This record gives sequence, structure tokens and C-alpha cells, in this order.
Amino acid sequence: MPKSKSADIRIKVLDRCLSDKNRKYTTAEMFDLCNKELEDRGFNPISSLNSIRNDKDQIEKTYPDATIEEIREGKNIYYHYTDPNFSIFSPPLKSEEVAQLTQMLGVLKRFKGMPQFDWLAEVTERLGASLKIDVGSADEIVGFDENLDLKGIEHFTPLFNAIIDKRPLQLTYKSFKQEEKSKIIVHPYYLKQYNKRWFLIAWNAELDFLANYALDRILAIKEAKVPFRPTDIDFFEYFDDMIGVSKDSRTELKKVKLWVSAAQWPYTKTKPLHGTQHTVKVGEDGTIITIEVYLNFELEQLLLSFGERIKVLEPQELREKIKHRLTEAANNYSEQVQYD
Repeated sequence: MPKSKSADIRIKVLDRCLSDKNRKYTTAEMFDLCNKELEDRGFNPISSLNSIRNDKDQIEKTYPDATIEEIREGKNIYYHYTDPNFSIFSPPLKSEEVAQLTQMLGVLKRFKGMPQFDWLAEVTERLGASLKIDVGSADEIVGFDENLDLKGIEHFTPLFNAIIDKRPLQLTYKSFKQEEKSKIIVHPYYLKQYNKRWFLIAWNAELDFLANYALDRILAIKEAKVPFRPTDIDFFEYFDDMIGVSKDSRTELKKVKLWVSAAQWPYTKTKPLHGTQHTVKVGEDGTIITIEVYLNFELEQLLLSFGERIKVLEPQELREKIKHRLTEAANNYSEQVQYD
């Protein structure tokens, strides 16, 4: 199809005429409409009806689904798309596009049950209907590992909006380590989900450092009347070098060397512990790998979840910590359980 601006304008006018559900157009009528549009936009008009005929032929060659039929009424010949609902500017979706949109709508439906996100259900249904996509099928064939009954999930929307609007907040917060609740001024930046729990990543104004706050430990939220402290942190990169959400700014990245048993290796090979996983040596009794991460509680929990199938070789501080925790765990089973 011609790539000139004039040709683009003509094609749009022809498509509008050929898809008009209220009337039909002759070649001469489309010629006049094209020239009017061209002149209105400051372009030279076309001088021959053959330009319109060539444009119609080009539409059918370029768009396989665009079939144009002649409709004879007396001495006049009118033109219209065979499919009254067709337009080259709203072509039918391909199967892979339908699959991608279905997946997208399924992701949107993950917000179901969250306060103030009920409107998403209605919008999703309407969008699915207009695109002729069965939105319900997303629920039937895809399952997300969600915990909609999580305590504190009602704080998600206020925090989400505060991040968008760049509004500082005062949190009433009670961590597992505190006996009393406290009031904290924070500058909210990011919401992160890990292990079925949601966390707010925010700057603690009093302590002057970046911290994470579990939504299920937030008791109340209200606006703080202080200027917002912006950040240029790329949180995708920020979380890329750790397991979980805990990061001590005073620590450095560590190369962690691990032994993985032969029985565990096929699983760890196909589902790496971290994106930096590197295979050092493959043996009959096990494989040695390394990952580069910050040492934190979530890393310990992950390694402990593999039991005897993964062993920490380096660094020594992590090896000793895991050894201590395993010893404590074994001690829990050293005595006979007493039942009441």
C-alpha cells in the first residue's frame, strides 16, 4: 500500500465508508469525500476515480480479511465490506493475542477481594466482553498462589495510592519483635510480595534508612504533613541481588558456595535458587554451585527448607548460622513428646 500521507488519509476515508453500517457509497462519493478530507488537511486533491479503485484493490491485497463487495441498485454501484463488522483499523485478534489478553485479564482478576479494587471485576468483565474473550477461563486454567485472607490486605490500596501520589504516611506499626505499637513516619516507594505476604518498602524518616514493613503488622495509616522524600532507586535491580525483602545496607554481596545432593540437583538445575546460580562442579554424589546474594533471614529459611539435600560450604558465617539452626532443630526432637 502506498506510504504517502495522502494515501494514508484516503485509506482511512475509504475504510470509514466501506464499514459504514448506515449507508453505502459509490466510487464517485468516496472520491469526493477523500478530496474534501485531503483539502481540509492541506493536501492536493486527487484527479482521477482510478485512484479510489486502486486504493480499494490495495486494501484487499494488504488485508486478507478485507473483502469488498459490489452492490448494484439500478444504475448505481455501491461498495461495502462483505463483513459489516469489519474494519482494517480493528482487525480480528490472532489466537496468540487472545491468549495473551486472557492471561492479562487473569492477572487483573488477582486483585479480586482487595478493598477498593472491586471496580476491576466490572472493568475486566466489560473488556472481556468487548474483545470476545472468556474472562472466566483465566480462573479455570490458571491458579495464582494468593492469600486473599491475609491480615492487613485492606492497607494495600491506601499504600498503593500513596506511592502513586507521592504522599508521606504515618504508620501505626507493631512488629513481631515489639511488645508495644509505635508510630513511624515513612515515605512509601514500593509494594513487594514474598512468600504470600505483602511488604511496603519505604524510607524511615526518623532512622534515615530504607526499611520494609509487613502489611499484616500495620495497624493504622494516616497522612503525614511533611514534604515527600523522592528516590531514584530502581527496585527491580534493588531486589535482584537478594532472596526475599530484607537487605542490610551495611552488608556486602557474598558469594555463597553450596553442595547440592544428586537427588536434589535435577530440581535445582531447572529451578535455580537465584538468577546468579553458577555450576562449579558436577559429581556423582552431588553438585557444587554458587550464588551471589546478600545474606539475610529469607536466604537462611530457603536453605533450611531443603534439609539434608543442600549444604553450605562458604561463607563460614552463613555455614555456622545454618549449622546452629539445624542443631537447635534437632534438639527439638531429642526428647520424648509429652501429651496432655
